[in-house]
Amino acid sequence: MSRISEESAQQGFTLVEILVGAAILALGILAAAGLISRSTIQDARAYYMTQAALMAEEFLESRISAQYSEKDFNKLEGGSINRTLDGVEYRMNCVLTNSTPMDMDGCKEIVCTVNWNNKGLQSQVVSTYVYSRKN
Repeated sequence: MSRISEESAQQGFTLVEILVGAAILALGILAAAGLISRSTIQDARAYYMTQAALMAEEFLESRISAQYSEKDFNKLEGGSINRTLDGVEYRMNCVLTNSTPMDMDGCKEIVCTVNWNNKGLQSQVVSTYVYSRKN
């Protein structure tokens, strides 16, 4: 009879082993939850940044045809746009200058700055484009 009671005493896990295993598992789950939360925040940040870049690109592309007409090229100007997308307000300001980094004649540089506030975090995207006459 003593053999049976010795064998049954050796089977299974102790309470301490179960608690240590549960603690390790809980730490792993918490770490995974933190990673998921952080990746969700970064996904949203990338989405808002993409929206801002597309807003500036849309403005710049709408003026690209002016390069092919002397009259339209001389009328090129900057502008400001306010737009709300998915509950976030974007403010874009585009400034046109006749000087370019290379000081080439017949070129105009436009710098578009898009600002937005996402839950208290101020963000900004800056796009620069140089237009040159194509005629």
